[in-house]
Amino acid sequence: MKHETIKISERVLRLWDLLFRAGSFALTARPRERDRAPSAEGLLIRLAVTMLATLLTLLPGISFPLHAAAFDDPRQKDADDRKDKDTKAAAYRDGKKAVRAGKLDKALEIYRSLLDRDAGDVQAHLGIALTYTKKLNYKLSYEHATEALRLDPASARAHALAGLSLLRSGLIRDATLELNDAFRLDPKEALAWGAAAEIDYYEGRSKESRERSLRAFALDSDEPDYLITYARASSRVESFKDAADAYERFLDIAPETDRERRDRIKGLIVFYRRLVGVEVHQLGGARSTELPFQLGSDRRPYIQIRINGRPANFVVDTGSGFTVISKESAKRFGVTEVARGGTSQGVGGDGKFEIVYGLIKTIQLGDVRIKSVPCFIRPFHSVKDRPPEERAEGFIGLSVLSHFLTDIDYKDSTMRLDRDPDKTVKVADSVDTVVPFRTTQNGLISIETELDGAHRINAILDSGASSTVISTAAVNRLNLRDSIIKGQTVRVVGAAGISENVELLFLRHCRVADLEQNNLRALVLDFNAINETSGFEQSGILGGDFLRHFRIRIDFNRAQVTLQPHTGAITRQ
Repeated sequence: MKHETIKISERVLRLWDLLFRAGSFALTARPRERDRAPSAEGLLIRLAVTMLATLLTLLPGISFPLHAAAFDDPRQKDADDRKDKDTKAAAYRDGKKAVRAGKLDKALEIYRSLLDRDAGDVQAHLGIALTYTKKLNYKLSYEHATEALRLDPASARAHALAGLSLLRSGLIRDATLELNDAFRLDPKEALAWGAAAEIDYYEGRSKESRERSLRAFALDSDEPDYLITYARASSRVESFKDAADAYERFLDIAPETDRERRDRIKGLIVFYRRLVGVEVHQLGGARSTELPFQLGSDRRPYIQIRINGRPANFVVDTGSGFTVISKESAKRFGVTEVARGGTSQGVGGDGKFEIVYGLIKTIQLGDVRIKSVPCFIRPFHSVKDRPPEERAEGFIGLSVLSHFLTDIDYKDSTMRLDRDPDKTVKVADSVDTVVPFRTTQNGLISIETELDGAHRINAILDSGASSTVISTAAVNRLNLRDSIIKGQTVRVVGAAGISENVELLFLRHCRVADLEQNNLRALVLDFNAINETSGFEQSGILGGDFLRHFRIRIDFNRAQVTLQPHTGAITRQ
């Protein structure tokens, strides 16, 4: 506004000059009266003019805002307003481009600059909320989304962003409420359709997930994440061509900043292309079967099966979305590599391991035979240190178990598999507790769990884990550091390697629905690698130390787990 100061000052000077001239004319005596002394009236006029001139000289510095309003040209003000709007619009475009290009720090800088100028800028709050979602900082994303709602309660985009932040934080019921508001305000809000598609996927509605993710992409074809949901839902229904096509389209439009993710997707594309035309998980043999298992000293169920016709010792692993075979066993059983790419996530070591895909010709589980079973091939850690009967050669994961009504009976040490869908409608016994579950993006079973009577978390049901685990982030967020057991640490062997000096957390109460176990020691581990691909935050693992007290039935068609306690360690609340 510096130019306005100069303009006003020039006008004041001109006015001052006119007044001075008028005063001089009024007070100058006619020639013949020049020698006379000025009258009292003349002195008063001269004094008034002098004071007025002085006041006008000082006014621009004293009351600039008043003069700016009085002398400013309305057309100039309109031009300035248009320029300010154009500057904001350009900043919005730059912020959006930065997000699309994966330059998230640059986007944050742009939106923060806008908010520094105007804390009530709704569009800037929406932009920075989306950016924080991309950076996996759901707390700050939610805060900016709710601030946008405070400023504009009718913003469908703000409701959708709040819902997405809650969803990724694992608060799915709360997220659903926000998404419903977004749909009510704007049925064409793409972000709401994308988040709804994710919920459908987590709750086992693959068909609806595919439809809604496609709807989201049709509304906003610049957002690649909708394609990821569609690809995952397609692979779950074994439509591998659709999954591969969606992943290829994702690579075309997604930023190239996340090289590790792109490498992982490239490997998936090759793998799915190899599976096109292959009928995977072909079920044969009996309609149902029962296999004994041995509960190891590590509280994991070991079963004897046949891989490509040869006997093998596997673990029943509900904490693995895929069937897994060790690198050494793959060579011995003739399971060859068909694709590779990127890294997968797991517990232990640095949390990651190289992804190598294989295809098992046949798996024999008791009287049930399964042909063409996709699998991971990876190194196993410290297997030779275990007793012979606990040297696992692989893990039967949910990609196989999900084709059956699966019972894992820790009391009788048996696993039952039944592919008769009529048995899924049996009414649970009065002593059973039925718990709904969701599946993560990588296919794991997630159950709401309560800690110490106050804290609710999402925990993975993991028969392949020896112990219950709480994430480091949850321990800090829930202020549980005081419950860390002082002076005790353990060594943990996980899918991704070995972790030393792992802390232990004392849980007074660990509760699922109305079933509670008291005085439980839980490992404290970093879940960052797990949550990178879980879709919504997982804060714990329910391992063998908890599960061994139950008869467990997993009904994948209904997305529910039935728990029947058989020891006194579990009480009903």
